[in-house]
Amino acid sequence: MRNFLLILILTVLLGCESKKMPLDKALEDIEITWTEDQLEEFANKPDSSAVRDVHFGYGMYFRNKTLRNPKDSTLLKYFNSLGIYHEDHISNIVFTSLHRKLNNKSIDLDSQLKLIKAVIAKSKALNDKNVKRAFKYYDKYKTGDTILVRMPVNSNNNATQYSYPENSGWIYNDSIDLLIKGLITSKPELKDTSDMSIKLKILSMNREGVKVLMRDVSVGDEIESDFKLDIIEDIR
Repeated sequence: MRNFLLILILTVLLGCESKKMPLDKALEDIEITWTEDQLEEFANKPDSSAVRDVHFGYGMYFRNKTLRNPKDSTLLKYFNSLGIYHEDHISNIVFTSLHRKLNNKSIDLDSQLKLIKAVIAKSKALNDKNVKRAFKYYDKYKTGDTILVRMPVNSNNNATQYSYPENSGWIYNDSIDLLIKGLITSKPELKDTSDMSIKLKILSMNREGVKVLMRDVSVGDEIESDFKLDIIEDIR
């Protein structure tokens, strides 16, 4: 009789464990892995800072171990069933939920899903608009054409690129930003919209000593420009 009761209790406990939601199980696994000091430090930060700070540290380990685990895709499939597919978005929800749990707040998964999906929709709209703009460049310019490329220059004197340059809020400043006059030396055949880059020989620059994407360049050098990431203009 005693053994029967023990087996019954174990069966019930194991049944409860198997019915745990994958998100709850993921949170418990992190709580077991972290020390009390780590949990306390994470909980005491503002939620946005806590989630941001963990993203490239333990968050990277978590994504590799849990979301890219070929032997157990339970958590990944769970979020996929909710319409969330990107690993960064899943990770964001997991650590936001952990922060709320540690601070005795409601995880409110529905509102998190709604927010992430709104971000995804906005990003898709911006990307579609930007790809349409890039296609116009691609159809218009060919190898041998001369164009102008405008690039923002940051505080490190480095010319950078924006994912959505026309929606970045950036306003070109002649005294700070870079204007390159260049000759298109190579325009690869377009395979997909993820890479719409071209090779450009620098004919002139409005500023010397400015790095382009962390690279020292000068007139005569060849650089890579991208129809999606740069502002392109005709020679007037």
